[in-house]
Amino acid sequence: MRSDSEPTFTERARRAQILRCAIEALAEVGFGGASLAEIAKRAGVSKGVVSYYFAGKDDLLGHVLLDVYTRAGGAIGERIAQAADPAAVVRGYIEANLEFVGEHPADIAAVVEVAANVRKPDGSLRFAPQGEDPVLAQLEQILRDGQAAGAFSDFDARSLAIIIRGAIDTASGRIATDPAFDLDAYARQLVGTVELTVGTRS
Repeated sequence: MRSDSEPTFTERARRAQILRCAIEALAEVGFGGASLAEIAKRAGVSKGVVSYYFAGKDDLLGHVLLDVYTRAGGAIGERIAQAADPAAVVRGYIEANLEFVGEHPADIAAVVEVAANVRKPDGSLRFAPQGEDPVLAQLEQILRDGQAAGAFSDFDARSLAIIIRGAIDTASGRIATDPAFDLDAYARQLVGTVELTVGTRS
């Protein structure tokens, strides 16, 4: 929304509705089919209304990513804040990530579509990771904190953080394409494998 004034409740609700419709369109018809006209139709508004809140399709899709990441981050942060020890923090981090994947398949599909298709003028992916990845850095710090507390064994925290994030991202893609994928079993196996690696079974 391009305005210097504080948005009203109605404006915030309309903006959230447009974001939700964009997510649903991306999940159901893909990046190519999720035009501003399609998103506007799903929201029951004109393209002009969408343009009032977002400065074009790329801006809207960038906010889709921000919306999903913010909600996922909140759920994960709430879970690990309740953990009683370093092992429970890591276990909660993995479980909360995978639970969000399982409970929000449309959101995950939308993120995959945006990340894989939105490009810069030079043709490179607009949302490809660049520089330090804050999500990876957070997980690496969690693992290092566990080592510093004497709860974990000696291992390379960054390498393990990359492995865990890769496993979570794999689940995100698998759940959208493999009807036989058992997310609960996958989560248990991943947690068990990581606990063996860090040297705790608490």
